[in-house]
Amino acid sequence: MYKLLLASLLILAVSTPLAFASSDQEKTLKQCEGLYPEFETLGKLKFLERYMHQPNIRSCLTLYNDIAWFSEDSDRADRLIALLAEPITPKQVRDRFDRTDSIPQWIKNDALRWYQGKELDNTYSYGIRFLINSKMIDISGGTSDQTLCDPDRICVVKDNYIRYSIKYSQSNDITNLTHTFGDPGDIIAISSAETTKKEKIRDNFHIDSDGIIGGTKQYYRFVHKIPSELGVKINSAYEIKTANEVVFPFKNQQRDAVVAWDKTKQYQEVIDKQTGIVLFAKYTDRIKKTQWSADLTDTNAFSKETKIQYKKMSIPSWIKGTVKWWVGGEISDEEYLRTIGYLLKNDVMRI
Repeated sequence: MYKLLLASLLILAVSTPLAFASSDQEKTLKQCEGLYPEFETLGKLKFLERYMHQPNIRSCLTLYNDIAWFSEDSDRADRLIALLAEPITPKQVRDRFDRTDSIPQWIKNDALRWYQGKELDNTYSYGIRFLINSKMIDISGGTSDQTLCDPDRICVVKDNYIRYSIKYSQSNDITNLTHTFGDPGDIIAISSAETTKKEKIRDNFHIDSDGIIGGTKQYYRFVHKIPSELGVKINSAYEIKTANEVVFPFKNQQRDAVVAWDKTKQYQEVIDKQTGIVLFAKYTDRIKKTQWSADLTDTNAFSKETKIQYKKMSIPSWIKGTVKWWVGGEISDEEYLRTIGYLLKNDVMRI
């Protein structure tokens, strides 16, 4: 009897901490899911500034960076909870503004996790783009990433459509808005369908290549001229200025985007860098305490990027061998940079 009681106590002593740990990890996962919409909107740097003192914030960043976060499989929660059970290795915050003469550690960390299958191709390609922008990878004379649209113009193709869910805080009604584009050129026709619970309104109008709506002096608010770079002014419903970059989830994609604000910080847009399409917009009237928001819910423009701006991303699987040698110290930074530059120039790799 004594031995049986002792065995039961030992089992309880072992299982109880695991049960508590599992409960704590489930709470952390729920907390991270609740914070994720703000992470999408703010970007990593602003998100950290706002929640740097929040418990488990580093755990949330680890989850957001893992490929399982975007999974729709039934075991998604179990995989993420298992990830929380692993030791959290702090990752250096990606500085999207600084340029550098040496490869930042976060790029090597992301490359290692990509090689291990824990990151998406988009994460690995972001590091390569950073190295190109920092002039550490030379792609001059290459054919990769060629633009097929004239810069500083609206860039759409015929039959592209964009669909938004528009919400007003004053009412519970949601407006579904679809705009379909005609032939590109100096004048672009747009067919509009606006649906609410009460009615469906159809309209046709046009914009010029600068984005001005025909017959008015107003700028079109859902697609802007490319390229969308940092620190530039954009004419939309309000005059806004791009402030920082984010990676914005859209369906099963991770879109490189810029966040722009007006002077009052009441109006915000998240703009896709490659196409100029507005992924998310929000206006908050602080005096009236009302809010308007528009979420991009569907488009066929991203599936036609090869016809709009950039060639389709292509990273051959055998490149993971090169990454393995690099992160393992078998080849130098210089050899790695030369190899990636050669592959990009010769269109073997497209990012």
